[in-house]
Amino acid sequence: MSQSCLPRLPSRKIFGVDVATLSKSEALDVIVDGLRTSRSINVAFANANLLLKARRDPLLQRQLGGMLVLNDGVGVDIASRILYGKGFPENLNGTDLTPELLKRLPKRTPVFLYGSRPAVVCRAAEILRQKYQSEICGVCDGYCDNPDVAVDAIKRAHAKVVLVALGNPKQEQWMSEKVSACGVLALGVGGYLDVETGRVKRPPRWLRTAKCEWLFRITQEPSRLWRRYTIEVIWFLAAVALDRIAVSSPWGRLRREL
Repeated sequence: MSQSCLPRLPSRKIFGVDVATLSKSEALDVIVDGLRTSRSINVAFANANLLLKARRDPLLQRQLGGMLVLNDGVGVDIASRILYGKGFPENLNGTDLTPELLKRLPKRTPVFLYGSRPAVVCRAAEILRQKYQSEICGVCDGYCDNPDVAVDAIKRAHAKVVLVALGNPKQEQWMSEKVSACGVLALGVGGYLDVETGRVKRPPRWLRTAKCEWLFRITQEPSRLWRRYTIEVIWFLAAVALDRIAVSSPWGRLRREL
């Protein structure tokens, strides 16, 4: 799979990161077309937590600049409304989009799973084979100290698609540094494997439609997620509001004209 630039896509810049403004169907078309044309593509799902980290880390910001970045979560949608006066077409998170991609992949496309706990990634491979008839060509858990071990395993397996479940920003950093060596299409899917194996439960569909999945997640993993979905979201939206004020100020307008 050759390395190639992404096609020019409509996007909105949040903290220096271009977040694509695509529907689910459009995003899947771009990803599947990248596979069909043998482009090496990294797909990141940017929630408030990841974008806040990118704001503080110029290197992560540059790494995301080479990826197809999709909007994940109500916080990013609110940020878009503050900065641009309108939200994103749809919420595009890895847990919902990945199953749709697996259904659309050409038959016998070799898929590699990288990340999560050893028992989880092995169980996820069995489930994806049965549930989506996916051609799982190999697995590597996320607890190996040497990231090149995964690269070697991916190459040996002749994978075309890699689902990277290392959590952010580790999965985005790994994709940016290693995917070109593997020549694959990679998605940073976060906790998707945990969901498929039942280790993490998802809320009822009506709660997801109401954009309140974050509230359900806090009740499931309060010690790990309460800060991310409360304090960090408040900091994120405050920073977005400050950016909006700065851009609207006379000095901000002068900078744009220059």
